[in-house]
Amino acid sequence: MATLAQLENQIQKLQRRADALRERKSVEVIAKIRVLMDEYGLTPADLAEAGSSPAKKRGRPAGSRQSSGTKKGANKSKLPPKYRDPESGATWSGHARPPAWIKDAADRTVYLIAGAGRKNGAAKKGAKRSGRTAAKKTARKSA
Repeated sequence: MATLAQLENQIQKLQRRADALRERKSVEVIAKIRVLMDEYGLTPADLAEAGSSPAKKRGRPAGSRQSSGTKKGANKSKLPPKYRDPESGATWSGHARPPAWIKDAADRTVYLIAGAGRKNGAAKKGAKRSGRTAAKKTARKSA
């Protein structure tokens, strides 16, 4: 088995060989670069100028509308609940994935909240209109 000193000597020899190989390769690479620079008429100043420009960053620019980590549509108003679980009191708007308490229900109308079953709140709008017209009629009669 090799001793620590022997292993360190091997490491030093390998490091010297790697440095020599790197030196030889770098001489070749520099020669290739000079040939290409002469071919394209480039100067060291051209290389410095090209290297100083920052690479284009990817993604949304800082300070843009949703770069603060907010989810898309987070500023929209929350939909009103349409279904309620009578046991827990949990509600669901009827959009997105259904919760576990209503997921397997054969008839979801059992869980409907009163007045929430109509599309676009038509029952509420109609009630307001009829209330206003009734108030106007009573005001006309009394006048």
